[in-house]
Amino acid sequence: MRKVYRNFIRSVVAAGCICLFTGCGIVRSYSGAKTTVNAEEISEEQFLEIMSPEEIVLCQVVEPNEVIAFIQNEKMEEWEDVNEIPVQAELQYIIISYEKVTENFWLERRAPEISIGKESLYEDNGDFYMEDVFEGDSTYCRIPVSAGEYIMKLAGNGSDILDKDDIFASWGINDSGIEKAEETFLKEPDKIFRSENEDGYHFYHLYSADELAKVSKEQKLEIFDRDSELVCTMKDLAEIADFYNQIKRETWLEMECLPEEKSNICEITIYQLERHTREKNLIENEKLILFEAQNQFYIHDIIPNHSEDMDDMETFYSIPNDIGNYINKLANQN
Repeated sequence: MRKVYRNFIRSVVAAGCICLFTGCGIVRSYSGAKTTVNAEEISEEQFLEIMSPEEIVLCQVVEPNEVIAFIQNEKMEEWEDVNEIPVQAELQYIIISYEKVTENFWLERRAPEISIGKESLYEDNGDFYMEDVFEGDSTYCRIPVSAGEYIMKLAGNGSDILDKDDIFASWGINDSGIEKAEETFLKEPDKIFRSENEDGYHFYHLYSADELAKVSKEQKLEIFDRDSELVCTMKDLAEIADFYNQIKRETWLEMECLPEEKSNICEITIYQLERHTREKNLIENEKLILFEAQNQFYIHDIIPNHSEDMDDMETFYSIPNDIGNYINKLANQN
């Protein structure tokens, strides 16, 4: 459900790119866009559940037409990114979406058979906010009042609750490991901490060495300066976790492209163990290139696919100056 619609939103953003300097800046308001979702675009092997803050399932949206109605009423084309959810906002509902993974790229790499997304709806004095978590990425948005009220009404009306195992079995999946995956999602707030400064409260994901080890027991991070000379190497997972905590990805703002007039500051290459092999080969998992333009820092994020039939995943971000200065300091410590 989420992937089809996210691709639509990305196309809207690309069409609305506006120039900054001689480059492009992100457009985060889609108030003029209208969304039409056809049944052909919606996989029948997906559904969502609306849960109370106490994690009690109140409502399920299962049928394709119901999924379409939910997408249209969420009005994601009108969501506006925010850096934080007001600290006084109250959690109203948790929305968990499930979708069968069908892409050959992921199946060949033995990815989980079920893709799970999570949204948390907050309300503050009539305004609604959404924390959106999908495939490990978390964003915060202010959503239309009508969208928030629609979800509140839907949850309040409730529905018949089907056994999830029966739904997964109808998809041909009898052992999805879904309970373990759900536990990770529902316990995720334990990994979030708030830091208070002059701008108020901000929400960041807190990494640990143990958490990184669950992804890859061995990792390496290398930092190269603007002259492509290696200036820093990290192999200790605790040190790498501290680096992730310092760069606070949740504060990065996605852009369509970077300014043309910019200076290269440094390059960071992150390695993890190659999967599905007994050999302990560290392979490149991600590359971050830091740029500066008119006293503002930017990141070019590149995730290699290691596959001939797919391009690398590339994303551009504007990042806070304190994070840019932190990375710049690491790259110039010699």
